[in-house]
Amino acid sequence: MKLYLSTAVLTLLGGSSGDISSTWLQDPAGQTGISRSDAASTAGADAGFSFPSGSLPGWERDEALDARLQAALAGAGIPGAVGAIVQLGKPTRVGAAGLRKAGSDVPMTPADLVHIGSDTKAMTAVLIARLVQKGELKWTSTIAETLPSIASEIHEGYRDVTVAQLLRHVAGLPADPDSWRAFGGQDLHARRLGIARLAMQAKPLTEPGTQHAYSNLSVMIAGLMAEAVCGETWEALMRAEIFGPLGMTTAGFGAPGALGEVDQPWGHRKGDDGELEALQADNDAALGPAGTVHLSMADWGRFVTIFLEDAGLEGPGAFLSPESRKALLAPGPDGGYGMGWMLLERGWAGGQALSHAGSNTFWFANAWVAPEVDVAFLVAANAYTPDVAARLDGVIGQCVMEMVEAKKGDSDRR
Repeated sequence: MKLYLSTAVLTLLGGSSGDISSTWLQDPAGQTGISRSDAASTAGADAGFSFPSGSLPGWERDEALDARLQAALAGAGIPGAVGAIVQLGKPTRVGAAGLRKAGSDVPMTPADLVHIGSDTKAMTAVLIARLVQKGELKWTSTIAETLPSIASEIHEGYRDVTVAQLLRHVAGLPADPDSWRAFGGQDLHARRLGIARLAMQAKPLTEPGTQHAYSNLSVMIAGLMAEAVCGETWEALMRAEIFGPLGMTTAGFGAPGALGEVDQPWGHRKGDDGELEALQADNDAALGPAGTVHLSMADWGRFVTIFLEDAGLEGPGAFLSPESRKALLAPGPDGGYGMGWMLLERGWAGGQALSHAGSNTFWFANAWVAPEVDVAFLVAANAYTPDVAARLDGVIGQCVMEMVEAKKGDSDRR
């Protein structure tokens, strides 16, 4: 039985990973991202905020996870992968297998940076929640209120669309604008504003607030609203409000690593000749809030920890208030999507599980978070191939089965 075709695995996770992930793909672009020097922030900067252990959780290598990843890569045409198991009160267990770049001899390591594509969307949603907590935005803040310079130029159907509707993908917007590269030569905020203005001149595709339609453009506009009220780029706000307080020191934007070097993994995809090609490329930087973050698995683990039930991140000066958490995980009209997460009932998760996958067509990443049992599973590969989603979900499924069997063993011993 091959790991990535296990019926038990797919049953645990709820079906074929290909079905889960195909919605989240983003358009490729020829830019490697923006400067990493927009803003500096200090780990643990929030007064009164700390992780449950009182300090930032560390990580340790998991050789069993190494082996699972290696098995998933076998014969797949995927150069390398990294995975993590996140549990409260324990170091994050990280595994790695394969190579940073096809054709090289440089191995993938547990500390390597991975590109998470649309898993960035959950981070943008948390950024907005933080601004709501500080009174700089409201969930009911509208496009017209926060972007008055373009309000008269967009279709009236979009003017009263709220930031919450944008993050839940119910704004009636298309998936993407005609071009993410428009307005070249202008600063990033001006480019995003121009792209939004052009995209919203036409009538909404559906009545806002009534129908879910996954949209990179929608989340970009939510990030743009944050920029407008704060006078900072989305990138600077992410560093100040998310990366800094959570101690995510490896997090940045665009393709990881120095251009032309193999100091970090490269992304890969099939070329016109069917051969795998290595590229240091990403979505255009304008798309940022919808999918340009890279980071280590340990730092991704720090982020998803805030969604675990017993994370202890509430109270005075909380990173996330109970109200924020409730808003982020409240379903939209289809009942299956919150803000940056699919909301799925799973027995192994003890109730609701959060899931999301992302790809910039050079990478693939997937996350499953189980708040009721305080565990999360993360995995990323440095290639996008037809079966990468199923293979990586197979790895997560094996980790889930290990957890289920361990709990069963504990119960039997009692």
